Amino acid sequence: MSTTTPTLGATTSSTSVPGLGITMSPPIPHTAESNSSIATPAETPISPTSPPSSSSSTLPSPTSPPPSYTSHILSDIGTLAPVRFLGTLIREDDDEVEHVEHFKYKQDLERKLTVTSVIGLGFSVMGVPFGLSSTLWISLMDGANVTILYGWIIVGFFSICVILSLSEISSKYPTAGGVYHFSAVLSNEKYSLVLSWFTGWFLLIGNWTYAISIMFSGAQFILSIFGLKDVYYKEDRFWVLGVFFLILGIVGFINFKFSRYLERVNKMCILWTIYTVLAIDFLLIFFAKRTNSIKEILTNFDNSRSGWPDPLAFIIGLQSSSFTLTGYGMLFSITDEVKKPEKNVPKGAVSAVFMATVTGIIFIIPILTILPELEVLLDETPNIMPIDLIFKLSTESYIISFLMACLMIGTVIFQSIGSLTTASRSTYALARDGGLPFAHLWTEVNSVEEYTIPRNALFLSMSVCAVLSLLSLISRSAFNAFMGAAVVSLTLANGLPILCLMLNKRKKIKGAAFKLGKLGWVINGISIFWVFLSVIILCMPPVIKNLTAFNMNYAVLVIILFFAIASLGYRTWGQKSFTGPAIDTDYFELHNLESAGRANLATIDENNFVVIGDDDDDEIELKDGSNDKEEEEEDIVDNGLDMKKSKKNGYLKLQPNTDEIEPSSSGLSTESENEVIFDANPESRR
Repeated sequence: MSTTTPTLGATTSSTSVPGLGITMSPPIPHTAESNSSIATPAETPISPTSPPSSSSSTLPSPTSPPPSYTSHILSDIGTLAPVRFLGTLIREDDDEVEHVEHFKYKQDLERKLTVTSVIGLGFSVMGVPFGLSSTLWISLMDGANVTILYGWIIVGFFSICVILSLSEISSKYPTAGGVYHFSAVLSNEKYSLVLSWFTGWFLLIGNWTYAISIMFSGAQFILSIFGLKDVYYKEDRFWVLGVFFLILGIVGFINFKFSRYLERVNKMCILWTIYTVLAIDFLLIFFAKRTNSIKEILTNFDNSRSGWPDPLAFIIGLQSSSFTLTGYGMLFSITDEVKKPEKNVPKGAVSAVFMATVTGIIFIIPILTILPELEVLLDETPNIMPIDLIFKLSTESYIISFLMACLMIGTVIFQSIGSLTTASRSTYALARDGGLPFAHLWTEVNSVEEYTIPRNALFLSMSVCAVLSLLSLISRSAFNAFMGAAVVSLTLANGLPILCLMLNKRKKIKGAAFKLGKLGWVINGISIFWVFLSVIILCMPPVIKNLTAFNMNYAVLVIILFFAIASLGYRTWGQKSFTGPAIDTDYFELHNLESAGRANLATIDENNFVVIGDDDDDEIELKDGSNDKEEEEEDIVDNGLDMKKSKKNGYLKLQPNTDEIEPSSSGLSTESENEVIFDANPESRR
């Protein structure tokens, strides 16, 4: 029911929740007078139907705006002047009430990951040192130094714009469905389901094929190390496939058996990547027999091998950087396992892309400083990866080259672990919405070594990777086309929700925890431009000189095939089984219930319970002092609040004894954002 509450001469609307003695009131205007008129639990209770008494308050001042999450990101990733400048441009609207949407999903996975883990997973998925090294031949063919260095900076800038756009959406709609849930909630209701379906399938196919490309390239790199000793080394497809299956087995076992250490693995990835880059840079500069001039490092442009005109060669050469800086859209699939996802996922994702961009620059400049002649790298030994030859020719030492290659293998393993993790979580999320056949199998979660994981979704992802890898035995061109299409699929999946956001005039992200402010339109527009341009770039062959059917880029045909598969799936079972995301409209928040500055999330479940989300740092202790995960129930008579309490899976449930409680005209109230007023006066129950 609805009542009108006079407060400080203003009229506000409040809503009473039947059977709970709870009244939800909107935030009061922030005025100097209102700050001194909020009662605390220790003071005289005030009636929800009468103006509050004038008394001092120990609660945080409503005039204080919430801390800027942009400032948190800046403090996390450094104090560089460009970063501070970006922070001054992205301003939040202080008068806009923060409101995070929640979804109607059972919390099956445990929230144990922190913002550091999100950064680490982003680092591992992008895998800067190996990602740049495995695709280095493309930029060497299409312009060499200029394309490598400035192409990376350009792609890094565009990638930061895309991740800023996606992070803003994620802070409003934190969900493991990620970009395909974003497309559903941001698009027109008429097209919501079909857009969500295609975004989800592009995301899933991109996850699977991206994981394959990382592990397959890793297998090629490991075997090409033999070329450090034998210049006549030739790649054998059966050996490559064998090493691929070995990597798949190792990272699959780690994801299955050691998921409880995922936080540590992600943190270790950050350290390993940074130290690998620094170690390789130091070893290359220290042991190099010759170095290039600064002018050559910054201005050398060699397009003699591509056949493209110089401007187009530079643009096509952006493929190399795009293959590396593309996996960030996969990060949102772990939202269900992150503490405070509306804050930590955007912070971690933006920080990961920014740090990856900076790390790439630090890695590239020493490489260009000692870069050998292109004739040696590209013409004389085509079966050996250019990065292996760079190590060997610059240091003239097999031991030093082998050591640097081993450091790179570590990044391959971390990148493979991260890609398989996100692939399994994306599989689980899409199946949960009915987007996969036999969805009940892939949504099953199991406790392995005291950690809950979607085991069957993990096994399905591994099986798909194994089956698709066999295509390399049939046709290497077809296999390469599938791998190239992986990046196109992920790019399309990232772009669709941003396009929906702009078509909706950015109305549906009002109240997001991470705000782009007035720059939102500009950043979103740049993101859409880059998505459109990168799809075209990724479908072009890097070299058109002596182009044959064997080295043609068939990525566009594979994307059409992916679209056809998704369309067929939607017609056969998607229309009947796919539900898409459902926002929980009954979800509301309790602020300052336990102590000042502490927010608790609450919902009303089907049993008329108020469910208060557990604090992400402290577990809610039961009265007997135990922290047992099993459901326990007891009566609470504390500060006049007579309710039943039960704790299960990290949630506190409060249910009023409705047979004893009657409506009262007095109680405890706190007037803050999304306020919830409990009728807690013991006198009212007599």
